[in-house]
Amino acid sequence: MRLLGIAVAFLMLAAVASGGRVDASDATPAASKPPPLRLQQRCVTRAERRRVVRFAALDRVRLIGVLLGGGPRAVVLAHQGGADLCVWMPYARTLARSGYRVLAFDHRGFGSSGQASSVARLTRVDFDVLAAIRLLRARGVRQIVLGGGSLGGAAVIAAGATATPPVQGVISFAAPTTFGRIDAVAAARNLRVPSLYLSADQDDGFPQAAQALYDATPAGDKRIWIFPGTRHGAPVLREAAVKQFVDDWIADHLR
Repeated sequence: MRLLGIAVAFLMLAAVASGGRVDASDATPAASKPPPLRLQQRCVTRAERRRVVRFAALDRVRLIGVLLGGGPRAVVLAHQGGADLCVWMPYARTLARSGYRVLAFDHRGFGSSGQASSVARLTRVDFDVLAAIRLLRARGVRQIVLGGGSLGGAAVIAAGATATPPVQGVISFAAPTTFGRIDAVAAARNLRVPSLYLSADQDDGFPQAAQALYDATPAGDKRIWIFPGTRHGAPVLREAAVKQFVDDWIADHLR
């Protein structure tokens, strides 16, 4: 009560000093906007930092990424768990040199992106991919292929099943059948765009997941390749044969 009385007395003095007017701003400080997200990772060069983009997911989670290359054909690269956009930067540069526009970004709760405000949306990484599609289309992109590793694979499958208008293709680099609130198998049942499922044969549990996702997908244009190795997600592209296969698949679907 004593603190309330002091506050009231202060406002009355302020009113006298201002000619009898008390504005709401005198009592309550204006809410300040959060500062823009900053890309913290060192994998991005100084020149590439001029291509940093900030955008919001469908549920307003703040995201950050790097946009390389140019033109109307684009590839979105969604990273795996325990990683960030850096896992994709070597391949993003290769794709950009091949004439594509490429967006590599940090998912919610990873890298330099923001967090979801609701527990129910912590794992809705498909919202992030849908926002990436929206960003690219707003910049004039007409054709898009989505590529995602592990949890990013679940994200691109779910986003590819709902994106309107449809994207030109989806590539899963060892997606799980579920990630948090994303049921990738259920999403795959609605995936009618060209789809490619990849996994190393010794990546524990993921060859079986790739087969289950492939079997669930109704798209007429779908492929699966289980190749020798142990690498998981984006690092499978260190294998020359895998990289060439993916390069050719993207070229075929972004004509």
